[in-house]
Amino acid sequence: MGRAGRVSGRTSMKVHIPSFDPNKIGGGWTVSRYLAEGLGNCPYEEADIYFITGATMVSHGDVEKAKADGKKIVLRVDNHLLPSRNRNTGMSRMRAFAEKADLVIYQSKWARDYLAPIIGKTGEVVLNGVDTSIYRPGTPSNDCLYVRSSRINEKGWEMARYWFSRNTEGKLNIVGKFSGENVQYNFDFFNDEPFQFWGEQPKEQLADIMRSSKYFLYSYFQDACSNTLLEARACGCEIVDVYG
Repeated sequence: MGRAGRVSGRTSMKVHIPSFDPNKIGGGWTVSRYLAEGLGNCPYEEADIYFITGATMVSHGDVEKAKADGKKIVLRVDNHLLPSRNRNTGMSRMRAFAEKADLVIYQSKWARDYLAPIIGKTGEVVLNGVDTSIYRPGTPSNDCLYVRSSRINEKGWEMARYWFSRNTEGKLNIVGKFSGENVQYNFDFFNDEPFQFWGEQPKEQLADIMRSSKYFLYSYFQDACSNTLLEARACGCEIVDVYG
């Protein structure tokens, strides 16, 4: 899917994307950036539509005010919100916002099948897109690549590490959030496996690393239609299912 462009002949409906920050990294923030590029992001007071790209990005008070002010509320849903990462308020917030929403948009069919029965509202599927002006093919080495934007178990780092230990080719480029213990103890590699840790990277530098890597180690589970997977594909990476 190509880069979102501004809508020609756009209707007079104006969209406000709350908590918009183009510099933040992660699925909901990336979608916010693409939507702002394609639909615009007008001031709240002028908006007809209040577009929530992730339930953790707004408060109950924000949504109640938008409803009271007559805004049409759109909620995007991509996955569950784990209680341990959201002070036990994630899913209750998602349910409450879905109840108030005029439209719920799901990131994938998997997300709709999984979450619509839980939050009580079905809706359309709108897949993630990729900015192909940034994420484009290059000249790869034989390196492998692992990327994650958070430390949650669903990112499957241990499976990626295990696969690379058994199938070492080139070095492993590691990008994203990791603890100090991971860095101190060489990411639990113990057989001289070659790797380079890049830490968190802005999108332009991440795209450069993707272009220089031949294989993207896909270890995510309960995470359909990941932005990172689509970006790696757009950069020409071969996708390796580490689960076989």
